[in-house]
Amino acid sequence: MGFFDKENESGSPIGLLRAHIGTFLYNVKIGKKKFKDKGIIGDIFFDMDQTKFLLDQATRGTMYDFRKRIDEALWDAAVHKYTEDMERLKKELLKAVDAGVIKSADTEEEEKTEKEEEKPKTSGSWQTDIKEEMKAAEEDEKRRKEMLRQQREKENVPHTREMTEEDCRELWKLIKDMDTEFKEMKQIADDWLAVNGKKEGCFGLAVMMLLLPLGTAFGICLFFDYFI
Repeated sequence: MGFFDKENESGSPIGLLRAHIGTFLYNVKIGKKKFKDKGIIGDIFFDMDQTKFLLDQATRGTMYDFRKRIDEALWDAAVHKYTEDMERLKKELLKAVDAGVIKSADTEEEEKTEKEEEKPKTSGSWQTDIKEEMKAAEEDEKRRKEMLRQQREKENVPHTREMTEEDCRELWKLIKDMDTEFKEMKQIADDWLAVNGKKEGCFGLAVMMLLLPLGTAFGICLFFDYFI
């Protein structure tokens, strides 16, 4: 059964929990696809997608009580893992934003310098002024050609590790959406565990089945001792 089980998602707290998990992992898949070539950020999303089995196993229940149980140990491991991943994403986003601020400042400084260079300079001699203007025109043409060359190179590169403003905004939206789903997941699980607590599960059943024949044999022995 997948996480998107719409038929029974409201039938139990576990069903609702799995619906939230499905939305959370859907956002993870979007991030994995969108940021696969963005260095550490892409690696984090890839790792989150690879460890989704923790959430699946933690909420799968047992063969006797399907969809109605949370494995507390697995759930704690999943929460710990994804909490760390979310924090790592936020740190990398802050780094990308800071890098963008620095780049914007550098660009503004370059533009300011270019504008200052473009201001006409007069020497008092018309011959010198014409020569300086001709030289400046040649420099402008060289800069224009260089900018065109760099633009073509960027267009020929399919992906870049550098985070743009659009990338940062999209990552922040994903983080907010995942954070909302993650909080809902933890709240539902905490409420369920507070009421139901730990379950002994199959191990307890197996021990009971092993002890049952011993108890029966002991009872038979007491019966014969009483009448003999």
